[in-house]
Amino acid sequence: MVTFRFHSVTLRWRFLASGLVLIALCAGWSTASGVAVTPPPANGYYALKAPGAALPSAAACANQIAAHHSAWEPRPSNAQANSTMPNVTKVHSSFASRPRSTYGTYDPRWDSYLLARVTGHDTGTTDEIIQWAACKWGLPDNVLRAIAVRESTWFQYATTASGACVTYYGCGDFFSSEPLTDRKTFCNELAGYGRDYQADYGSGYCPKTFSMVGEMSWSSPSWGFDWAGNQNGTFPFNRNSTAFALDYLGAHLRGCYNGWEWWLNRSGGDLWGCVGSWYAGDWHSAAADGYIARVKDEISTHRWLQASWPTERP
Repeated sequence: MVTFRFHSVTLRWRFLASGLVLIALCAGWSTASGVAVTPPPANGYYALKAPGAALPSAAACANQIAAHHSAWEPRPSNAQANSTMPNVTKVHSSFASRPRSTYGTYDPRWDSYLLARVTGHDTGTTDEIIQWAACKWGLPDNVLRAIAVRESTWFQYATTASGACVTYYGCGDFFSSEPLTDRKTFCNELAGYGRDYQADYGSGYCPKTFSMVGEMSWSSPSWGFDWAGNQNGTFPFNRNSTAFALDYLGAHLRGCYNGWEWWLNRSGGDLWGCVGSWYAGDWHSAAADGYIARVKDEISTHRWLQASWPTERP
């Protein structure tokens, strides 16, 4: 049994294949039994696995992370999203109704393997969920940390007192020149899941991306996909669940790295090209390479390890 000395603390259970592990999330505390409250090592825990490599199970990764559990949490406001796991049936139904590979732009394994493997079923601190996704998809955890720095400063879904999302701290990339009817279709789709963002931004205006890693939900009909609600199937899971957002990012980077994103016309093996395409939607363009440089800079400086990191706010 763990005893705590604390100012304030939130306790919950983490569900793992091996049993239940008690997680503590709080602003400042220490434990009498020596539970770690330390950040991850500068070099991270996980290295990049080769294209096509066998990947560990989600449960195996959760068990690994439990073995070096630390209650370090620089973003306590993520607690609700960190403890939310979406309904897997609904996740897979959403993806199945919007298949990628039938349009000839993705390898069939994008649907049958990658998206089928996305569950968002993990809980923990913000960094533990980053570790879990990196482990599950054979990616360096520092790459995911750095992407999250650039996209949101690690805020999964910051909101104002009125409930509106805070731009670029969990939602962003608003519309510019897309047809109004297409925008309204998408914004109305989002409104069915708890908030009408058009009330915040105006008719036909709402965020395209959500989550701490800037995950796209919008799909323009001009891109050739005839998808319900002009939505790619990620919403509201990417808004509500940190684990889903990171799980989906991991799947996307792994699929691209394997060479399964055919529309990029690449055979795979270039993780940094995939990181750039996550941001820019194309391959080593000026915008993509600029983003790659910024992500690499975050890795070199380890901004999440700096003393000011826990106090950075929207």
